[in-house]
Amino acid sequence: MQFAIEAQNLVKKYGGFAALDDINLTVNRGEIFGFLGPNGAGKSTFVKIILNLVYATSGNARIFGEQVERPEARKTVGFLPENIRVYPFLSIEEFLYFHAELIGISAQKIKTHIDSSLRAMALESVRAQKIGTLSKGMLQRAGIAQAILGSPELLILDEPTSGLDPIGFTELRRLLLDMKAQGTTIFLNSHLLSEVERTCDRVAIINKGKIIKSGSRDDLSDRGKHLEVTAEGFTDGMAASINSLSHKNIEFDGKSLRIYLNDEKDSVNVHRIIVEGGGWVQSLSWKSESLEELFYRLVKHEDMGFNKDRP
Repeated sequence: MQFAIEAQNLVKKYGGFAALDDINLTVNRGEIFGFLGPNGAGKSTFVKIILNLVYATSGNARIFGEQVERPEARKTVGFLPENIRVYPFLSIEEFLYFHAELIGISAQKIKTHIDSSLRAMALESVRAQKIGTLSKGMLQRAGIAQAILGSPELLILDEPTSGLDPIGFTELRRLLLDMKAQGTTIFLNSHLLSEVERTCDRVAIINKGKIIKSGSRDDLSDRGKHLEVTAEGFTDGMAASINSLSHKNIEFDGKSLRIYLNDEKDSVNVHRIIVEGGGWVQSLSWKSESLEELFYRLVKHEDMGFNKDRP
């Protein structure tokens, strides 16, 4: 299979510091892929190498099978940088026209593509407004409109929700899902984990230049669906009885119990065991570990020197 993005043993060093340390990563055609990590983890360095803005120290990377050093690899790539730098005297339409010419859209099709991008980002009514007068949110919309010009096969977005309001989040999510349905591959750097969780097919988490987890949402967490219980008077005897119904021992985070039952129907038995043992159940609900919780747990364990595979 030819991947949209493929990185093999990618290393980038600045002196003795490894910004990327043996990165191996594939992004499938037609998926939305989330690339997550704390500040300084190596996300932007990876994107710069993919776009041939900086060179890898070793290893290689490809876009649709082409080495990233070849101009052909970037012909069908749209890109939104984290910090947009735009001539303030240009109108939004002039800004898009400038970029449409840069990426080689034919003169006969430029207006059609600009109109489509403006419409997608709800900018048609302000197309004549100068870039220098835009709010942060409107500037971000203009940047996204630039990135989707020409219907790119691969769209790379670095913090696309920056400055957007909740309406902007929703409209961007719909846009990305529509583009995916049309076959576009989307690579998304974002700190807004709730949006990544709702939008992405797969994610990779990077920290200190290394990928510590990757896969689908279900693949990432070893804390699958579980019963979360808050109770008073809980005893070791109750724990032993409940553990006999579970595939994993009870976990306690200082506030509530996480119970990993073999059969969801045994939630009734959990309640019975606690009550009959003299305890009191305050709350009982089914939950799954959110991407935000998973991200915090994995990165925190890495930063504290724990093994990355430790739950």
